[in-house]
Amino acid sequence: MKKIILLALLAIGITPSFGQTSVGIIGGYNLNSIYPKSNHEVLGYKVSSRSGWRAGLVADKRLWKKFYLQPQLLLNEKGYNRPFTTNVAPAYATGEFKTRLLYLELQANLLFKQQIGKSKLFVGAGPYIARGIGGLETWDIQSYDQNGVLQSSTNYSAIVYRNKKPDYSYGNVVHVKPYDVGFNFLAGYELKNGLFFNVTYGRELNNRGYTRGFESKNTYFGLTAGYFLKRFS
Repeated sequence: MKKIILLALLAIGITPSFGQTSVGIIGGYNLNSIYPKSNHEVLGYKVSSRSGWRAGLVADKRLWKKFYLQPQLLLNEKGYNRPFTTNVAPAYATGEFKTRLLYLELQANLLFKQQIGKSKLFVGAGPYIARGIGGLETWDIQSYDQNGVLQSSTNYSAIVYRNKKPDYSYGNVVHVKPYDVGFNFLAGYELKNGLFFNVTYGRELNNRGYTRGFESKNTYFGLTAGYFLKRFS
């Protein structure tokens, strides 16, 4: 399934090089989390959302009548937070794991655009494939020792992307599968001058973790603004 989606994205990504194609820049805000949250809550973690960003290049090509192909090449920051509480005497601790994952992502969206005066409303969807290129996990911990003294600390672990989980762990490292393959949906408004805005939702289809039967998939809602530097109708 991954190979089929990858080949389709590569073929679609080449398409904008032919004919009259609008090209531009795009950026936005992500509200990230993971799905399903229930898997992590069983382990005692209450998953919460975290903010992220995405930025990159966008192309836009009319295929037929009101249908357009819109590939996007993005740096896309995803992740999640996991607050925790440990009530084990004589020490009690509260804190939060903050996981930030940075991907290089290629999207291939099929859009339907409806002319509204001099502007256009559009809706669309399409697959994406992303490769992890960086990331960081932060642990913020506050604890009371047996004497009732509050202790605070922050620890950091680097995100390392591997296809297979290593046989042993070393240092402050968190291992994650490198590829995020999924689907996204978007709707927005495009102005005559080349500016456009949209809302988007994306969800990973494959499992980000290594454990079978324990699903952990990236998901996000986003707000986007962009501008076509070279524009064709």
